[in-house]
Amino acid sequence: MSKISSFQIEAINDAESSENRIHSDEIAEKYGFKGALVSGVNVFGYLSQPLVHFYGEEFLNQCVMEVRFLKPAFQHDLITIQTDSLESEKKFRYHISKAFNQTGELLAHMESWLPINTEPANELSSMSEGSEILERKEIEWDLIELHKASPIYAWEPAQEDNLERVHSQRDGAEIYQGDNAYIHPYYLLDACNKALMRMFILPAWIHVGSKLILRSPIKINQKLAMSAIPVKKWTRKGHQFIELYICVRREGKVVLEAEHTAIFKIAS
Repeated sequence: MSKISSFQIEAINDAESSENRIHSDEIAEKYGFKGALVSGVNVFGYLSQPLVHFYGEEFLNQCVMEVRFLKPAFQHDLITIQTDSLESEKKFRYHISKAFNQTGELLAHMESWLPINTEPANELSSMSEGSEILERKEIEWDLIELHKASPIYAWEPAQEDNLERVHSQRDGAEIYQGDNAYIHPYYLLDACNKALMRMFILPAWIHVGSKLILRSPIKINQKLAMSAIPVKKWTRKGHQFIELYICVRREGKVVLEAEHTAIFKIAS
């Protein structure tokens, strides 16, 4: 197999206006960071670029990507993405991708592969739709009801919104252009990332990691239905964590599943 080239890019904080104020200098510094955090979905997008450039459509037709964010990236960090191809009897085209900053710190680690035999969708994908959320409340431990599904969110990704993410990523791949464009991995994870924000008000929170199972190509202007289910909550070192299961359907068929983990309340 040909070697996937290393890739460098300057990290850009494009989430300064987000409701999540961890992407502002003022709030990030309050929690002990040197400045605003670049979003995890951005770093995930950087990690995906060499793989999509190497495999093209094949990678975004069906794949698994599992990312963990270990340390934050900051505005203007020089990010280096290294991708290693590994042998696996159970995983086809198995890769380990790593994101480093300019001082050599490991910021994120991602495993990706093309499944040889796609496992059935999680049984949670068949859960009934949750009731309408009339008023978002600020997230609190006791407000999180495990295994209670959110209302269905109708998502029809527009070309304009996809290109906004593509431009933020400075990604020149042709696969994201035109009337039949694929959705950029950044946008896929960004949509999942916002599922928690549609359920609660979150003044400052940190994306810890995600696993995406892409079962079918997702392209612009497709009519999609997204639901989210809190499956776990726990505390560690004063932080409060949540894990969501997220399911995206097209015409009733599961096309994307995600396991999404975040710190919803940062230790003081």
